[in-house]
Amino acid sequence: MADDSHLRVQGELTRIRRPKACYVVGCVLVLFVFIAIILIIAVHLNIVERLTTSLMLRTHIMCGAFGMLGAAVAAIRKYYRTLITESTATAEGHATPPVIWDLGWIFYYMTRPLLGAILGALSFTLSFVGFQVLATQPDIQISEEGRYLLLALAFVSGFAVSQVLDRLNSVAKEMFKANKDT
Repeated sequence: MADDSHLRVQGELTRIRRPKACYVVGCVLVLFVFIAIILIIAVHLNIVERLTTSLMLRTHIMCGAFGMLGAAVAAIRKYYRTLITESTATAEGHATPPVIWDLGWIFYYMTRPLLGAILGALSFTLSFVGFQVLATQPDIQISEEGRYLLLALAFVSGFAVSQVLDRLNSVAKEMFKANKDT
């Protein structure tokens, strides 16, 4: 009897048919990781000669690449959890609705790394502007340790895209809220 139930569960696992879009999303997310890593290495090793002259542009690109890497890692994590949850529920005999790979979810997964890149570069810009405003000298230089801190901030901004966007939304609402006195 135990062998029969094992075979039945095994048969149900093989019946999970995912659409091609599911596999394309997984491959594209891995591609985003490779693009971010290649970009980080290319900028770090000064492969593009034009970037060697502009430290600001290099740092912006590096922060964008770290943001993309963070967002791609977070999206792969969510993608993996979605697939594992569905497979585990099927293996345990739980009735779960299948994951629907419609255009909305595909768009969600494909835009995450791009949003992460934008937020990574934006985090550098906002941090640098903040340092400029707080500095007594108009020309501030960022140390190597400070640069690493900004790269880490860019990675975290990319990894937590939803939370960063929510925080920016709440800051914008607070800044631009209608004044009741006028």
